[in-house]
Amino acid sequence: MKSVRIYIIIAALSLVFSACNNEWKDELYVQMVSFKARLNSEGVSPVYLRYNKNGEVIYNLPVIVSGSQPSQQDLNVKIGVDNDTLGIYNREKFQHRTDLYFKQLPGQFFELPSAACFIPKGSSTVNYPVKFKFDNLDLVERYVLPLTIIDDPAYISNYRKGWRKALLNVIPFNDYSGNYSSTSMNVYLDGQTTNPLVSSTRTAWVVDEQSVFFYAGVTEERSEARGEYKIVMEFLEPVTEANGDKVGALNVYATNDAIHFEMLGQPTYKITQTVDPTKKYLVKQYCTVNLRYKYDDITTMPGIPVRYRAEGSMTMERQRNILIPDEDQAIDW
Repeated sequence: MKSVRIYIIIAALSLVFSACNNEWKDELYVQMVSFKARLNSEGVSPVYLRYNKNGEVIYNLPVIVSGSQPSQQDLNVKIGVDNDTLGIYNREKFQHRTDLYFKQLPGQFFELPSAACFIPKGSSTVNYPVKFKFDNLDLVERYVLPLTIIDDPAYISNYRKGWRKALLNVIPFNDYSGNYSSTSMNVYLDGQTTNPLVSSTRTAWVVDEQSVFFYAGVTEERSEARGEYKIVMEFLEPVTEANGDKVGALNVYATNDAIHFEMLGQPTYKITQTVDPTKKYLVKQYCTVNLRYKYDDITTMPGIPVRYRAEGSMTMERQRNILIPDEDQAIDW
């Protein structure tokens, strides 16, 4: 009798494991196609791309087939520009704050090489190349390229929030762009030396390979009038010192004559680099700019310009993991 019970138990266990094995051989989920475009706190996908000499660069956007098994058939996933989602997103996210709105990237600044992304049988991820053309792109506006997977009977689109759409917030960078600490940059009413205005940070945006721009004084980064206060810094060829530091001069100018920008003395910059004492794969680079200039605030009180003087330094820290080959991913943004 005991042997009969043992036999029954063994038979039952074999059925259980057999069922598991058979289930494992089958697809466990519905296979759906989607983008891999991780959203940040603002609901867009930041895409950092190095600005190069001709302003053109390729971004590979991953297209994914979900499921527990590789795709069982060739797929041609149709991809196009979504001209509706960004407008809806801006209104729902920022409501009447139009100064915070993202703008759709104009067509002359990108190119989709194909209307579809081919995913061969047996693959689960394929990169869809998008060509960006950054030459003459004015980053006063925050630009987004909204892409979507176009529905087709040949595949199932993943309608989970953010997966069928890719809101690519394109951010070109160079060696000098990024967030600068500006607590050492004092902004005075011209003629005064006390009670300075101070902004904690200034963002420097790419103009070209060697130039960036920031907003004068303590101009709000998202002010609707920010474009009136663009100050361009061109980093001229540096000299390398004995300790490895690089020092050089800046060519600084405003793009709007109406603010009567005036440079005081020769602006300079210095680049230093250190290796983390405990994490040898982390390299920290510091770029410090020294500036003294004057400008007019022409928008706070329309018709009554207010003269300001700014003087001091701003420093950007950039941390890079030298073990990661892709530069945009190696930098800690």
